[in-house]
Amino acid sequence: MLLPHNPNAFTRSPLDRASHHRKDEAWLKAAVENDQSVLVVFNKGRPFFQESDGGLSIRWLAPHVHAQVGDRDLPLLFLGVDGNEAAHFACEISDPEALGDLGVFEELRPAAPRLEASALPIIGAARAVFEWHGRNRFCANCGTASRVTEAGWVRKCDACNAEHYPRVDPVCIMVPTFGDKCFLGRQKMWPKGMHSALAGFIEPGEAIEEAVARETLEEAGLKVRHVTTHSTQPWPFPHSLMIGVLCEVEDDKETVDTTELESGRWFTREEAKLLIAAKHPECWAPPPFAIAHQLLKTWSEG
Repeated sequence: MLLPHNPNAFTRSPLDRASHHRKDEAWLKAAVENDQSVLVVFNKGRPFFQESDGGLSIRWLAPHVHAQVGDRDLPLLFLGVDGNEAAHFACEISDPEALGDLGVFEELRPAAPRLEASALPIIGAARAVFEWHGRNRFCANCGTASRVTEAGWVRKCDACNAEHYPRVDPVCIMVPTFGDKCFLGRQKMWPKGMHSALAGFIEPGEAIEEAVARETLEEAGLKVRHVTTHSTQPWPFPHSLMIGVLCEVEDDKETVDTTELESGRWFTREEAKLLIAAKHPECWAPPPFAIAHQLLKTWSEG
């Protein structure tokens, strides 16, 4: 459902999730049989695409494809309705050859920059929910195998009556700043020259600001004195919610924890602008679809 502008990929879905339909079996049955309804399929988390004007687009199919080739262990997931009230569904299939040459399965993360912005939140939501189902087939309360209900949005345990809902993992992601420069970190596994924002999971009982301060101190030895929230981003790898902030620190005397990071360095605003434009002579930043890019862009233009 469209709200005020958010610069991040995987946001601003064109679909109304219409959650009131999830329990309505008669409505769902009719929607599956409706010629206007559409289905996107996945294979092992890879969405089904087609080439489109030099990029990629979702290869929409009819919902009855699920009955023919869908994975019976995973649900026919109801994603919502568009402005014309057309229902959108998603499913996983086990055999990637089942659809012949109708399209191609591709990993979402490398494919994301080639997709239309409006497709990303639809695909991202489906991928995250399927990932959750794959990891939660058994009741966390009693260990019994659970079953899918409510159009893929609930797992019910018939043994102890527990209900389990898809979860998101909150992650704080931050760009520490001091005066006219910002600090970016680098992990050993990243390609040469790549630097990005610091990040870490928010722990139980911890406020966002507290998590920002803790992670910044742990990773870079920098003490946070002020936190400004920038934006958020659903991140379906596997099912996180990235909470982006800019944080002012007390000084520029970093002490990098090499168990967390390989290294880190300070960048001036001018250097940050070069990073955003992919023109820095030594380093580079994540692409625009990553919230780290948007954080750095906002700070560099400030």
